[in-house]
Amino acid sequence: MEIKYLDNASGIREAFLRRFVLTWEAFQARCGDWMRKMSESGHPITRQWYDRSFLWDKMSPEYPWVSMKEALDFLRERSGKLRFMTETGNKLFRNEEKSVDSVAEADARALADRIERDWFESYRLAEQFMFIPNQIADDVYVFDPSLKWCAVFTHETSDREAERNEDARKTAESRLCILCKG
Repeated sequence: MEIKYLDNASGIREAFLRRFVLTWEAFQARCGDWMRKMSESGHPITRQWYDRSFLWDKMSPEYPWVSMKEALDFLRERSGKLRFMTETGNKLFRNEEKSVDSVAEADARALADRIERDWFESYRLAEQFMFIPNQIADDVYVFDPSLKWCAVFTHETSDREAERNEDARKTAESRLCILCKG
């Protein structure tokens, strides 16, 4: 897969955050009921929690959670170059020297294939206590240059039972993603 690192990464990242990630004030307004329930259960959602959370934790609850298959199919339906990034301060690829806070560009279908291959292969190798040297990040944000949509591949899975039973393939298939369209 051919990857091009973009020069204006900080500007692109800021535009992405403005478009898809709720500010603390907007988060409180949109997620107030959930925040109250969490507080009542002894887990208050504070500004400190917000600041330390994953970007996908701070996205609108209106964006649907989907399966990895649905998110990959969505990417494969796109053509041309897409952009992708990871959490602030993380590398796009393991063992990479470059890339803290970088934004890269790659072909839509090739990127979908790479995300899928690395995710499944990482679970397969984990059974043998091995890892992929240049694996794509576990949390990756893929979006079009015009910021009309984004697909988020999180490290979370929906099948905790598979994780406990060490069923790597089943766990890998249950990866949770978010689609933010229009």
